[in-house]
Amino acid sequence: MDDQFTIRNDIATLPIHNVVASHDDVFTKLIEALPYPVQVFSPDGTLIMVNPAFVKEVHIADPSGLIGRYNILQEPTAEEYGALQNIKDAFAGIPSYAVDFMVPVHEIKKRFHIPAEEAGAYYMDVSTIPLLDKNENVICVVNIFNTRRKPIERSEIERAKDYIEVHWVSEFHVKDVAEAVFLSSSYFSRMFKRHTGKTPHEYYMNIKIERMKEKLLDRNLSVEEAFAACGIRYHSHYVSWFKKETGFSPKEYRKRAFKNTTERL
Repeated sequence: MDDQFTIRNDIATLPIHNVVASHDDVFTKLIEALPYPVQVFSPDGTLIMVNPAFVKEVHIADPSGLIGRYNILQEPTAEEYGALQNIKDAFAGIPSYAVDFMVPVHEIKKRFHIPAEEAGAYYMDVSTIPLLDKNENVICVVNIFNTRRKPIERSEIERAKDYIEVHWVSEFHVKDVAEAVFLSSSYFSRMFKRHTGKTPHEYYMNIKIERMKEKLLDRNLSVEEAFAACGIRYHSHYVSWFKKETGFSPKEYRKRAFKNTTERL
């Protein structure tokens, strides 16, 4: 396959040909030379060009599956991810800039049947720049990306789980766990839930309640001492929480457990 085709799909036959009149080749070379990932859209929102940096960054072997097919104005996740207004502004001729924006590359790949190794979205700064003609009509819209964070690796989630399991007695702070795996708190929390189905705090509390069950079976500890051994005050709030999670109050749980143990003996 022609290398140029894999990057821009016969640029001369697409609307980009009109971007800078007879200097469209200069524009094309400029886009291709940029070290940042770039997309170019026609006025109707159709993707008409991506540069080599984009192909490399998002791991798309052949972008022809997106070029001429993907339409950003018809992106179903735009509103969900908070991009809709920026997109509308750009196609109305108003430049926009988004910081640390979640770009659902994995969902777009899935929709267009492009193999995807990533488990999550990319987080990028996105400059969206409309190019206008002399009458201020939009000729094309250019997205320029600066990647802040790529999809989280599963190993980072496993390290976070290990950290929580080691520090389960201590008071929980998501910032501490995120720092242990070198991620920001907000990004870590989103990706942890995406991978596990639980928030980091829910995961922490699940571990804590299992440890509490174990401590309540220790006849040498009172209920209050069992709570204290788990780093929790014996308070009505936590008693209610324990009952909600297990179906029994701590004292009821202990009583039933001791009874079952005695009956087995």
